[in-house]
Amino acid sequence: MLTVALFFIAPTGQLPAQARSEPKTPSKPTPEQQRLAAKLVSRFRAARKDPQQRAQVVEAAVEGGPACVSALYMAIAREMHPQISRYSMKFYQQAAAAAKKKIGSVRLEEVAKLRQTVLGLQNRPDFTKETIVKFGDPALKQLEEIFVVDRAQVLEESESLKTERRQLQEPGKLWERCAVYLYEQLPNDENKPKEPPSFEQYLRGEEALAAGLAAPMDRQTAQIIAANARLAQQLEPEEGRAVLALNLTRNLLGLNALAIDLKLCAAARDHSNDMQTLKFFAHESPVPGKATPWDRAKRFGASAAGENICLGVRDGKAVNMVWFHSPGHHKNMLAKHARVGMGQVGAYFTELFGH
Repeated sequence: MLTVALFFIAPTGQLPAQARSEPKTPSKPTPEQQRLAAKLVSRFRAARKDPQQRAQVVEAAVEGGPACVSALYMAIAREMHPQISRYSMKFYQQAAAAAKKKIGSVRLEEVAKLRQTVLGLQNRPDFTKETIVKFGDPALKQLEEIFVVDRAQVLEESESLKTERRQLQEPGKLWERCAVYLYEQLPNDENKPKEPPSFEQYLRGEEALAAGLAAPMDRQTAQIIAANARLAQQLEPEEGRAVLALNLTRNLLGLNALAIDLKLCAAARDHSNDMQTLKFFAHESPVPGKATPWDRAKRFGASAAGENICLGVRDGKAVNMVWFHSPGHHKNMLAKHARVGMGQVGAYFTELFGH
């Protein structure tokens, strides 16, 4: 849950110099800061029925600095997760009912052409972010219009969804206060998003995922997504959302869904943790025995065929769109893989693919 700031991809071959540069991340919290953060999280949880006091705790965290805000942000996100999950399930049920009416006569030739527009981008000599935005985005949007029920329409037709959505706004404001503060700590360079994060945008993303789940999919894809949902209970919430967002995009493009590999998830999370702890951002790790993605996967009893990394993202759905618009990431996302592992630690995401 948060924002997009810095990202880098070099799935194969020589790593550019940029990959070896040290990112501008906050220094490691002192023991005193860690104690203060833990105290504020405890106060926040104890004030469950007192919105005003909770808002005061958030402001105290802001005064305490990034370590306090980051800890409180994670506490708020985890507390809200069950409520958002219930809302998403109800939204999916409404979307599924509407989807039955939406899909009538689909022009297969048009669908095939749109899919090829996206899948063929990586074969173009001018395969760049600009090319993806110019040709890939419109084609993907048209596929969504054909297969996915409009998010706003689903919401408009359900008073119960509107009511439940309003109930999410109060804790969402506290989430947003923390998210915006963390956004403001990012370096003011060309990689920093122009707009700060908002809870409204995050919630719209959740609704879009629920609507995407109601889109037509073959039996094997449905089975893999259902199995992933069970395995995702063992992951951090945003890790599961990231995998789901990836598979919904692949489904629109007629590609197979990728199964969650918990060993790859552990390897990915371990690399994200190393990057955050040791303050580096690269596919090459300085940790002995973890030099390459293949080494790291092997340490966890798995094998890898590609890796994406991202710094500055806390929203599992958003990270996929960052990767979709970056040629190297894009290639990995849509390649002929069978397994995927996702690992998030703070603002670091690592994604490992396997055959």
